[in-house]
Amino acid sequence: MNEKDLRVIKTKRALSQSLYELLEKQPFSTISVNQICNEALVHRTTFYKHFYDKYDLLIYLTTDLTQDYFSTDLKERINNPFTILNKSITDIEEFSKIKSKQEDDKEFERTLENHFIRVLQNDIKKNEHRISVDKIVPIDLVFYVYGTTLYAFMEWIREHDIKLPSEEIDKLFHKMINIQVNDI
Repeated sequence: MNEKDLRVIKTKRALSQSLYELLEKQPFSTISVNQICNEALVHRTTFYKHFYDKYDLLIYLTTDLTQDYFSTDLKERINNPFTILNKSITDIEEFSKIKSKQEDDKEFERTLENHFIRVLQNDIKKNEHRISVDKIVPIDLVFYVYGTTLYAFMEWIREHDIKLPSEEIDKLFHKMINIQVNDI
């Protein structure tokens, strides 16, 4: 499928907009592919030509809405993951609207958490030459430890309803994991 084809772009945009509108009204876990398709006036078969499932569409929508987050320097995203993520989410009005509506939806939260962790892990892989850790730690292990620790922190925050400022969470995070990203 040609991602630059105008029909592909329009279809993805229509499906993405439909999901966004549904997310403003109801929890993600209750939204079906049929609802998304009906809202977008797109056949179910067409949906599956473009997206694997509704989770894939949510990641597509999130990536589109949070482009500023992904354009933030790697050093800032790795060294201050919670501050940068919080700033990106609250600064993006469209994302803030759906995030507040989806606060109690675990499917929505976990899908986004896993997506952001995967992106950060891939950034670590691509930028191993910029990562500073103790010399005895294999650099490829950092990829796993960083992602797992981020996930653990997100679960801890949600399960215990932690209300610390994101800067404080970043400080705690770096007490648990000693990784820094250097300038190029």
